[in-house]
Amino acid sequence: MFKNLLSRGIILSTLLATPLLHANADPQELVTIEDLKITSDQLEMAVASSPFATQFVSMDVDDQAALRGDLLRRMVISRLLYLEAQQNKLDQSPAFMDELEEFRLSVLYRHYMDKLRSHIQVPEEVLSQMKAQFRGNTDALTAAKSAYTSDRYRDLKILTIKTLRDKYQIKINKDRLVPGVAQETVLMEGDGISIVYADLLKRTAQPAKITPDWLREQLYKRAELLLIAKASAEEGVDITARTEAFRRERLPALLIEQKQAEWIPSDKVLKDYFATHPEYGMLAERRHIGQLVTATREDAEKFRKRIQAGESLFNIAGQYSIDPHGRSRNGDMGWVQVGRGMPQIEQALTGLADNEVSNIIETPLGFHLVTILERRPGGNKSFYGIRDRLVQAVMNENMTNYLKGLETHYQIVWHVVTDQNIKQPTATGSGG
Repeated sequence: MFKNLLSRGIILSTLLATPLLHANADPQELVTIEDLKITSDQLEMAVASSPFATQFVSMDVDDQAALRGDLLRRMVISRLLYLEAQQNKLDQSPAFMDELEEFRLSVLYRHYMDKLRSHIQVPEEVLSQMKAQFRGNTDALTAAKSAYTSDRYRDLKILTIKTLRDKYQIKINKDRLVPGVAQETVLMEGDGISIVYADLLKRTAQPAKITPDWLREQLYKRAELLLIAKASAEEGVDITARTEAFRRERLPALLIEQKQAEWIPSDKVLKDYFATHPEYGMLAERRHIGQLVTATREDAEKFRKRIQAGESLFNIAGQYSIDPHGRSRNGDMGWVQVGRGMPQIEQALTGLADNEVSNIIETPLGFHLVTILERRPGGNKSFYGIRDRLVQAVMNENMTNYLKGLETHYQIVWHVVTDQNIKQPTATGSGG
């Protein structure tokens, strides 16, 4: 039974120890939150798009299970926040509706312009001339083809916008392009398209002084977006899936932004938290570490004698260290904060003088020789130097309790995963 999965961060290591989507198998339902489902193929897609995707195949089974478990937990949290955002009607708020419309316009615009660019081909005659001119220089040939395409794309874009302006009977009220006119002043209008002064102010970072030239530039950019998007929509482009994906991603984020404003209404909350948690401002000493790892104590003893006789630990590590990462860096492990290393190594580093080679240190990874090249002393950071960390800390504390409440409010059902190597857990709803 999986209770308080979200708040305690339990990793489903047994459940997720093997791939969940096998060849020729239908996706399995892993979790249902109300009417939202998380399936095995969705989880595997999340794994594939994670920052660890390229390292995943080289991970051991436990690490793969931990990654799957963490991603599944995050997916459940996202669905809970999505449902709560809907419950709070954030999807009907003017701010969200405006964001959704801007996303829709941008997708339609990009679709149309990508199609426009795809129609541009370098004529065979021109291509032959380029090949003759840049014979043997593929980089120069590629650059010439790219420049030709860019020039034609620019010309085609200008022509397209002019054609669409005529098609939709666009009228620009140039005499109204002056700073300070009423917010509802119409600057451009046409067939199903209208831009008012307020549209330009709320969608772009404003300069210190608004000038007619700035307004004109913003008006033309906005007009281009609306014209292209309208033409794209009239072609029947289906962007339903992309807009729905935007809803699923944006609504949880919007809810978190709302909760942050509620939980941290001012810096006073952060300063009070800092006063009771001064450790957030403390910087531990950092050490620049060199390391050699061997498979046997005998090898470590042999190399330690060679180092004491004058050989470089780094040259030896680059040739013989069994740690692939360390060997690729010739034993230079970079800057490591005190307390962040393995306990056995931390103990050996305590009291070690700079450039002194440690005694042999045994860990589950092998036999280590370490040295400290230089140090950076610790210290204390000011409130403003760690403000972002404090925001994250306060949010994490509040979010834990908040998610516990959502778990009991919404029905979560964990489903059995069909795999002969997986012990079947009992499905349960967290609300019951």
